[in-house]
Amino acid sequence: MDGDLEDTVLDAAGDPPAGQVRRREIIGEIVRTLGALAEGLEGQNEVSRASVGRLIGILQTMSGSIASADDATFTAIMREAGLLIRAVRERQTYFSQFTVH
Repeated sequence: MDGDLEDTVLDAAGDPPAGQVRRREIIGEIVRTLGALAEGLEGQNEVSRASVGRLIGILQTMSGSIASADDATFTAIMREAGLLIRAVRERQTYFSQFTVH
């Protein structure tokens, strides 16, 4: 996750944006970031990669519901998305230590 998206997710988790359009944009950014991270998991852990893929599908399918959710629900979802992205990035960093170039 780049710094801008991380700031966006953290901002959305603390003070959720009011507009559904902006919320959908944030969800789209999260989906793209997760997609890139899932590609980075290729060959490392197929279970983790499949789990991220399922989450991407859920976010895409439910983006309208998530965007229109009450502030508390949207905040909780953004917080969880941020934690997941951070965990996947840490996992990639850990495994990159063992990658032979």
